[in-house]
Amino acid sequence: MAVYTHLTDTLVSEHIARFGFHELLGVRATDTGIENTNYFVTARDQQGISRQLVLTLFERFALGELPYFLELTTFLAHRGLPVPAPYRDRDDQALHLLAGKPAILVPRFGGHHPAIPNLAQCRAIAHAMAQMHLASPDFPQHRANDRDRPWREQALDQLQPFLQPAEKTLLQEQLADWRQHQSAIDRLPAGINHHDLFHDNALFEGDHLTGIIDFYNACDDVFIYDLAVLVNDWCSDASGALVAERYHAVMAAYQELRPLTTEESTLWPRILRYAALRFWISRLLSWHLHDARETVSQKDPAPMRRMLLQRLE
Repeated sequence: MAVYTHLTDTLVSEHIARFGFHELLGVRATDTGIENTNYFVTARDQQGISRQLVLTLFERFALGELPYFLELTTFLAHRGLPVPAPYRDRDDQALHLLAGKPAILVPRFGGHHPAIPNLAQCRAIAHAMAQMHLASPDFPQHRANDRDRPWREQALDQLQPFLQPAEKTLLQEQLADWRQHQSAIDRLPAGINHHDLFHDNALFEGDHLTGIIDFYNACDDVFIYDLAVLVNDWCSDASGALVAERYHAVMAAYQELRPLTTEESTLWPRILRYAALRFWISRLLSWHLHDARETVSQKDPAPMRRMLLQRLE
């Protein structure tokens, strides 16, 4: 359970009062975060209406790193996407310290994470991603990708003692391939990326997309990398192989709004591979490194390795 900072009801009550919520009806720590602590909160607003809220405490971000994410979610919400924009206090501030950690309060959207996405849900999330990408030119802020080439190279060094020979060879060969094609990738259309749009970061009521959450890996990157992350998670079976119907539903819905360029189409098979590789690396790091185990909930790296091998086939 990813609860790193424990709060009393009194602390929660005092915090939400900043945003006009004056009666705490319930608070529950959740396991919905991997790197942050989240609480589901029920409280009455100034009109006496019961509201469902999410209180997030950031465990790895410094205070100064967070305004980008708050402005991005506010921007996307204003563009009509189902993104939870943070509440702001009388001074228009969304961010405050709580128990020594940066914290925000956002509305809790209804719906559930799809266990196995159906075709309508695949189309809906792909359409929303295309809308987000197309909105990029109007968003003035930028954030570099912190999972870029230097991060990957450092990870390779850190993981050397833990890898089996076959894993080491696979990792080295695919990182070398990525390096070889990086200059061509850098010329592709780029802008806002969610960078982590797995199905557990989307909410649905039936086939209706009600929420896209957890933008804390968002950054500027090439659009098809973001799409590849989505495809790998939403369109794969337990072996890591692509499920044709879901894959075609995502690709068709996305390209209704933003068709891929010739250059994107050429590099697309490799980007699918690199997206699997990146998440294999990050899961290996949290699985093997002591500091990561203490601060980040672990996910098994094996499914991402299987997915990478499927993409190579």
